[in-house]
Amino acid sequence: MDLERLVLSVSYPGIFAIVLVETGFLVGFALPGDSLLIAVGLLAAAHKISLPLALAALFVGSFLGNNLGYWWGLRLGPALERRVRREELEKAYALFRRFGVLAIFIAPWVPVVRALVPFVAGATRIPWPRFVALTFFSSLLWTQGLTLLAYYVGRLIPDLEKYVYLVLLAGALFGVLMGLPRLLRRRQAEKSE
Repeated sequence: MDLERLVLSVSYPGIFAIVLVETGFLVGFALPGDSLLIAVGLLAAAHKISLPLALAALFVGSFLGNNLGYWWGLRLGPALERRVRREELEKAYALFRRFGVLAIFIAPWVPVVRALVPFVAGATRIPWPRFVALTFFSSLLWTQGLTLLAYYVGRLIPDLEKYVYLVLLAGALFGVLMGLPRLLRRRQAEKSE
C-alpha cells in the first residue's frame, strides 16, 4: 500500500494513532514518521484532506505519544536497556549527553532517536513539567513545521502528491549528502589515531 492510500484510508484517527504509537511505544521504529508528515502536507495541498484537522491530529498524537513514552520510561527504567538494541539506545544517550534536556526539543527531527528520547527522559527522571514544556514545543514545531513545509511545496508544484516516494527519496538523499562531510571527518580522525 502506498503512503497516499494509507493516509486516505486511515484518515485523521489513523494519522493520530501512527504518530502516537511511533513516539509512545518502542515499536514505533518501523512507522513512517517524517514520511507521514510529508505525505499529509502534500495531500492537504492537493485538497484531499483537511490541513487544520490533519495538523491537529499530528500534534496531539505526537504530544500524547511523547508523554506516554516518558511514562513508560519511568516504569521500565533500567529494563529499557534489555528491550532496545544497544547502539540505538546509545544514540539517544549521546544526544542527552551533548544537549542535555534540549535533546527533547531536538529528538523529533531524528527518526530513531525520536522514539527513544521520551523513554530515556522518563528513565533518567527528567522533571515532568520541564519535559512537558519542551515536548509541547518540539511536537508543535516538528509536526506543524514539516507538514506545512510539505504543504507549501505541494501548493507550488501541483500534483506533487502523486510522486510522494520520489519526494521522500530526494529528502533521504539530501540527508545523506548533509551527513557525508561529518562521516568523512570522523573516518579521517579514526585513520589518524
